[in-house]
Amino acid sequence: MGYMLSTNKQYENGVSAMDAALDADALFTPQTTGTILPNGTTDTASNTVYREYADGTQAVLKAGAGNSYYSGSYESILNTAEAMFPESVTAMRTWHHGSILVFTQDIDEPYTFGDGDSLTRSIMYTASMNSVFSTRAIGFTFRPFCTNQEGLGELQMSQKRSKNHDEMLFSKAQIMAEAANRFDAFITDATMLKGLQMTNSLRNRILDQVAPIITDPDANQKAVNFAEKRRDGIMYFYGEEVEKFGENAFSLYQAVQSYEFHTATKGKAKEMKQTKVVTDPEDAQSLTLTAREMLLAAV
Repeated sequence: MGYMLSTNKQYENGVSAMDAALDADALFTPQTTGTILPNGTTDTASNTVYREYADGTQAVLKAGAGNSYYSGSYESILNTAEAMFPESVTAMRTWHHGSILVFTQDIDEPYTFGDGDSLTRSIMYTASMNSVFSTRAIGFTFRPFCTNQEGLGELQMSQKRSKNHDEMLFSKAQIMAEAANRFDAFITDATMLKGLQMTNSLRNRILDQVAPIITDPDANQKAVNFAEKRRDGIMYFYGEEVEKFGENAFSLYQAVQSYEFHTATKGKAKEMKQTKVVTDPEDAQSLTLTAREMLLAAV
């Protein structure tokens, strides 16, 4: 989580992967050198991967890389993504001089519910030169009303970075099939939750599980305050959902997700935290997953 955001580009209309990469300064060829020891000798079994800018300055991308480490550029994943879904990149981010790359594509028209709510089927690609992310394609939904992004799981994973990692192994057929299956399953669950009228008892039962209030008079005051702010934050988002879509289970579910995506990620490294919401929901969206499980059980 300690990596500094280098570029953050957003595109209202899709652009090509290469154009986005140029815009984000992600089209560079990394260099490799043996690790220089304090006595001036070079350890050829341990390498430093770095990039050199046009003005001659240099930045380390990965230290201590073995000889089998693949130090190629991001060109392969960019070309593969563009070949599968042309002119569809909606965002691209890099961290720490380009040692981490994340970008997204919208791959289909939005799905619109009867109440006007909508979801977009999208893909997030991750890659890195410092082993923070493996090279993956991850399905997720984007919801315009609350600007939430919610991961739907890994669609396909490539090889780890190695000498043999000169070609991406993504398959459009596999990605499309997996994305469609996961998106359709999510739409089915969302439709059921929208049809479940929220009651005070159900809402309180969910909140007591995902955002319990601390009533112990001897509890740490900071913990008490945090618990109250978390509950208030979820209820704020729930109020917005209810005003637009009514008191139903999906409104509460989205309120919890909004809290974890927007509020819980505030502060340092916000963009990386929000990326982790999509790539690692089990760790970054545990409250949302609990709320979803409990609400679906109530249908």
